[in-house]
Amino acid sequence: MREKVKRFFSLIDAVTEKIGRGISLLILVMMLVTAVEVIARYVFNNPTVWVWPINRQLFGVYILFGGIYTLLHGGHIRVEVFYNRFSAKMKSVAGVIALICFLSFLGVLFWQGTWMAGNSLMCGERASGAFRIPLYPFKTLVPIAALLFLLQGIVNFFRKGVK
Repeated sequence: MREKVKRFFSLIDAVTEKIGRGISLLILVMMLVTAVEVIARYVFNNPTVWVWPINRQLFGVYILFGGIYTLLHGGHIRVEVFYNRFSAKMKSVAGVIALICFLSFLGVLFWQGTWMAGNSLMCGERASGAFRIPLYPFKTLVPIAALLFLLQGIVNFFRKGVK
């Protein structure tokens, strides 16, 4: 049983790593799209209508999945000024409280994100304005990211508890 858990943890880590590395390339896409807008606007005096909606959606995806990748590598900010002064028992209590808050937040994000994505998909939701990009593919990524974030957080918690 312990070997299956370790394989599952490794699978979650590998999925997070691959998605994180792939998503990191979005920053290059956003830079390229922004450069196109700057050139179109200031060189050709012909601004685009599609750059801002596309960049906004790409940035949302970047933030969603970038947070999971950051969690995998332990890059989130901690308030260690207080935490380092806690006793071992108090650190355990703080860890459990943090896990409960984490699970609650991501559980609600998954639940509401699923509801939001379903509604968006059913009505074929599109952005308002001149460039009516479909929003449902991006909204569908919210519950997917919440689930992966949840799984990665659980993996990190149990791994830290094992050490």
